[in-house]
Parts: sequence; structure tokens; C-alpha cells
Amino acid sequence: MVNTVLYKILLPIMIGIISFSSIYLGRTDHAGFMMATGIAMLLAFNANPNNRKYAYLQLVLLILFHWLSQLNWCLMIYVILLIRQLTRSDDLKREILSMLFIMTVYSLIRFSYSPINDYSLLVTLSDIASSLVFVTLVWKIKSNQKEKESLEKKNNDLLKRDVLTGLLNYHEFRKELNKMKERDEICLIILSCQDLRSMNFEHGYEQANHGLKDLACQLERRFGSSIVSRYGGSEFAIAMETIAELTPAESIRDVLAAIIASYPHLDIIYAHAYSNGRSAGETIADVENQLFLQKKEIWMNRDEHIFRADKLKVIGELAAGMAHEIRNPLTTIKGFLQLAHQNDYKDIDRYHPMIMDEITRVSELTSEFLQFSKPNLSHVKTESIESCIARAVSIMATEVERNGHEFHIDYPVHSYFVKVERDKIVQVLVNLFKNAIDAMEDLGRIGVKIYGIDQSVCIEVSDTGSGMSEATREKVFEPFYTTKGHGTGLGLSISHKIIQDHGGRMEVLHTSPNGTVFSILLPVVPPTA
Repeated sequence: MVNTVLYKILLPIMIGIISFSSIYLGRTDHAGFMMATGIAMLLAFNANPNNRKYAYLQLVLLILFHWLSQLNWCLMIYVILLIRQLTRSDDLKREILSMLFIMTVYSLIRFSYSPINDYSLLVTLSDIASSLVFVTLVWKIKSNQKEKESLEKKNNDLLKRDVLTGLLNYHEFRKELNKMKERDEICLIILSCQDLRSMNFEHGYEQANHGLKDLACQLERRFGSSIVSRYGGSEFAIAMETIAELTPAESIRDVLAAIIASYPHLDIIYAHAYSNGRSAGETIADVENQLFLQKKEIWMNRDEHIFRADKLKVIGELAAGMAHEIRNPLTTIKGFLQLAHQNDYKDIDRYHPMIMDEITRVSELTSEFLQFSKPNLSHVKTESIESCIARAVSIMATEVERNGHEFHIDYPVHSYFVKVERDKIVQVLVNLFKNAIDAMEDLGRIGVKIYGIDQSVCIEVSDTGSGMSEATREKVFEPFYTTKGHGTGLGLSISHKIIQDHGGRMEVLHTSPNGTVFSILLPVVPPTA
């Protein structure tokens, strides 16, 4: 637009004004030749703006036109020529020299028809200085414009491309994909790096980022004519034009297999699909669905592996605990039998009660262990939670009174019904009551509170004992863990499992030097269920 105004509108007007003025003022002796030179100069300016050969022709024609018109007004045409030179060059020093040359030529032509005196010399110096300022200003504007265009380009690149890899980002990829689909059918591939998070954690972000950049370079090199993008944090997408399914899937698989083999630490999976008349969005959905199914299978296999490992770990811990607990009474029994053997079993009556106690202990331990590992519930019925609590209280009432403690039961206004195996819930409550008695060295109180939460009923069992440490609180439900001098350490573990089997939750709600509160949460069912 600027070139059109400058060379096709302003320049012809200037040539016309100078030609008319020179003829009108009687300054030219060759009017026809001057006008022909002006027209030739105008054609030269508009002929080929990018050809430097025309620049010399323009200057020669301008010098001839100036000499024929004998008017200083030609200075503006020199300025227009100078502007053209400035727009073509990136060398400021060279343009200053060009400006000095052009202004020198202009001044020599001016001296050919004007008297040479102090005034004309000073005007020449002023013209040169003004031209120097003009060149500097134009150069500054040009530099600022180029810097602005460079910043805009960088900004556009930031908006369109991924900062790390330099590939197209997700949104720009979708735009390019839609344009490609308008031209032809497409083949879309999406790759996903499964172990990027673990790699970040184990080796740091720098090494992970290096791996992603290297992978991006590989994809661009192998699929150079295609659209390659960083589709997500750990995903890359490739789109290529294809006619139906003529692009051989085998070649794609071979290339991808080679790339995947180069990056085993990233655990890359991929999916691909041909558009076959479908829209770009439908093709993307197809590939993403394939990828999701692959990821789902991987997650399930990993979860199964983790579950199996955890299960083996629990079995190992239980076996170790069981072996430890049984070894102690067996060692005691062995010792008593050895002493009896040394005395020809004359004092067997002396050791008999202790041996029987240890055998009973082994029997109880085995029984509790079997109960802990027993399958899920088998006699589930709808019961009111109040009846379960009343049964547990009646079982423990005598022992609570014998130890000088008391029960405080806070029954709700409305009954809550739950689907449970009643005896097992009673067993859980009895275990909690026994623990409460053991926790209270002085006279104390065992509290039971029942209330509803959403679709569940909560039972809080509290005592006024000395509480437990944070370390004990964290391990209180682990098998064989106990702080008592007696017991197997399986009571709370069994209780915790029973509540879980009923679809509920059991936890230590609060503990302090003033006592401990256990919480049991069970799902509620309607009374008629």
C-alpha cells in the first residue's frame, strides 16, 4: 500500500509539477526531452522494485531530469530514491555512503544552474545534514519495525509451538489437521510415553525433557513430510495424507517399532487409524479410544501385579508373625517336657498346668488366625444396630463391673438397621470393650454413642484411659501388633477386617491422655429391607 501511494501516486504528481513549473518558469530549454525523461524515470521506478540494476537506471534518469528541469524541487525525488535504497538494505554504513553520494550528485547538478556562493555551500551542508538525520530516522523506524515483526513471529511461534520440543502444540495441530482433512484422507498416529512420571521422579526433569526432545527430533526426521506435534504432556501425534488405506500400515509399524526400540525407558505405546471418509474429530476419537483401551489394560495389569505383591507381602508378614507367636509357647512346652524327662516324669504334675496353658494359647492363636483368614460373610441379615450393641454390653457387663468401671450408652431416638452378620459385629464390639478395660488402670467409663451420617450409622466407643502414642495409632490395626503383656495382637486386626467385609470403615477417631475414641461406620438399610 505504501509503495503504491509513493511510486504510483506521489511520484507522478511530483514529476508533473516539476515539469510544468520548469516549462512555465522558462528554466528548461528541452521541454520535450525533459518530459520524456520524466516518463522513463517513472516507468523505471515502477518496473521492478527488487532488481538493483534498475536502481542505477533510476539514478541516471533522475540526474538527467534534474539537469533538464533545473529546479531544486527534484530534491524530493532524490529523497524517494533514498527511501527505496533504505528499504532494500540492512547495512546502515552502506546506506549513509549512498546518501552522501546521492546528495553530492544532487548538489553538483544544482551548482550547474545556480551560482556558487557562501549561501549555496551552506545550503548543501544543510541538505547533507538533513539527509543524514532523515536516513537515521528511517533506519530507526525500519529497525523498530523489524524488531516488532521478529517479536510477533516469536510470539506466534510460542502460541503455535511447544516450548520444549518446538513441535506444533495441540490447538495448532487440530487446525492443521482439519486443513489436511479438507484436502485428502488422513492417517493419524498418537504415541504415549507411559513412564514419563516415574522417569521425572527417578532421574529428574532435565533427563526426562532431554528424552522428549530427542524423541521429537526422531519423529520429525522419520515423518518429515507429515504434521508432527506434541499432543500432550507425554503424547505426540502424527498426521499424514493418504488415499484411503493405500499408505502401508506395515511400513508405519516398522518405523514406529524402530523408534520405540530406541527409547525403552519411556515405555511408548501407540494407536493409529485412517479417516476413511470420517471427520478429523471422529478419527481422533477413534485413535484416543484405542489408546485408552491399551492404557486401561496396562493399568489393570499393573494393579494386578501390585495387588499380588501386596498380598504376598501380607501373607509373609502374617506367616512370620504366626511363626513367632507359636514358637514362644512351643519353646516353653519343650522346656517343661525336657525338665520332666530329666526327672523321669516324677514331677509331671508340677509342669502339667503350665504345659496345658501354653497348649491352650497355641490353640487360641490358631483359632484367631483361621478366623482372620476366613472368607467373607455367610449369614448376613438385617439387624438393628441397637440390638448388636445391647448384646455386646450384656456379655461384657459383668467384667466391666468387676473392674469397677461403668457403661454409658447413648442410644439414638430412631433405630438404625444394617445388613450384618450379628455375631461378628458383637465380636467387634466385645473386642473394643476389652481393649477399653485394659486401657483404664483407674476406675473409668466406657462410652457408646450412636448417630447417623448420610446413609450410614456411626458407632463411637470411647474410654477414659491414658490414650495411645502416634506410633501405636498407626499400627493398631496391623496383625500381631500389641502393647499388652498378653494377647495375640489379632483382635483389632480381625475387627477391622470384619467391618471392611460389611462395607464399612473402622478407625481411631481421637486419642489423648484423657482417653481414646474408636469409630465404626456401617451402611444403613431401610427397616423393611
